[in-house]
Amino acid sequence: MAIVIALGIALVTVAFVAAPFFFNRERPDRPSARSEQTAVDLQDLLVEKETVYAAIQELDFDFKSGKLSDKDHAGLRQRHEERAANLLKAIDELQAAAKKPEAPRRRRERRRG
Repeated sequence: MAIVIALGIALVTVAFVAAPFFFNRERPDRPSARSEQTAVDLQDLLVEKETVYAAIQELDFDFKSGKLSDKDHAGLRQRHEERAANLLKAIDELQAAAKKPEAPRRRRERRRG
């Protein structure tokens, strides 16, 4: 009885290991390292954008509560707004790069299989 069980387990193991060679299923492509890095960079920029927005809100609160003068508030707010504008440009560029269609050569290679 033990021999039958051992043979059954061995047969299942061999079938499991050999199956990919006999059944060529199309697997979705793994994202490239470049696209993964783009996603990480985009996430970093989005976090920094939220931080800058929070800093602007805090500046406004400090100004309304009388902790900042008009001159200080205007200068700091302008600096933060410029940083926010630069971040938004960088985010737009990264998002456009992520949506860029793949090169024709890659599509041909993928079709050939």
